[in-house]
Amino acid sequence: MEIQKFKKIGKSKYKITLDNSDLILYEDIILKYNLLVKKKISLKDINNYLNENKYYEVYYNALSHTNHKMRCEEELRNYLISKTYDKELIDKVINKLIEQNIINDNQYINAFINDKIYLTNDGPYKIKNNLLNFKIDENLVDEYLSKIENEVWDKKITKIIEKRLKLNNSSNGQFKYKTFNYLINLGYPKELINEKLSNIKTSTKSNIENEYKKIYNKYKNKYSKDTLKYKIYNYLYRKQYSREEIEEIINRDL
Repeated sequence: MEIQKFKKIGKSKYKITLDNSDLILYEDIILKYNLLVKKKISLKDINNYLNENKYYEVYYNALSHTNHKMRCEEELRNYLISKTYDKELIDKVINKLIEQNIINDNQYINAFINDKIYLTNDGPYKIKNNLLNFKIDENLVDEYLSKIENEVWDKKITKIIEKRLKLNNSSNGQFKYKTFNYLINLGYPKELINEKLSNIKTSTKSNIENEYKKIYNKYKNKYSKDTLKYKIYNYLYRKQYSREEIEEIINRDL
């Protein structure tokens, strides 16, 4: 068969017009087999080109997937598997990308940790678990996390606590309880959380006033004075106000 013309149809692909058919090949194959000069090809040549073309399809798809965002090996592998490519081709392509330093788990870990530190509220344990989900070596993850100064996590926790304090409308105890669990879920060490929370004393005067008014108005016409005191006391105690705070407001009004 004789090659009639070439037409570029993508960043790396060409449509080759033959005597009575068209052939889509990647530029790499065209250059490798000197098809710009070689005008006649056999059916056997075409089959060989098409088989090799599959590798470049996987390669350029993988390359495109890494152009917009850095990927680790496992992340890229899962993406290519989702495209139902042959495992042997996937392995071959990933090995090539590692060789070209396009896939580099060390660089990925470093970039991932920095992004999480500066763009999210995530703590070290959550960051580590996210990386381990990509089957990255745990020792490697620990090595990079160990380079982060404790001051970084300390400042992040402080910022989170300060933000929550501005929105707080609960008791001191409840605030600490909820904030502790919130920070644990974000992946911060409980020792560091307790250290930061131990110095926190929220202003609960207006908060307990609001809670008291709410429960008082709800129950004032339903119960006798003694029962009302009991109901209000238990309600505020469950809200983790101190005995002194509760007794002060109850004795004042009831």
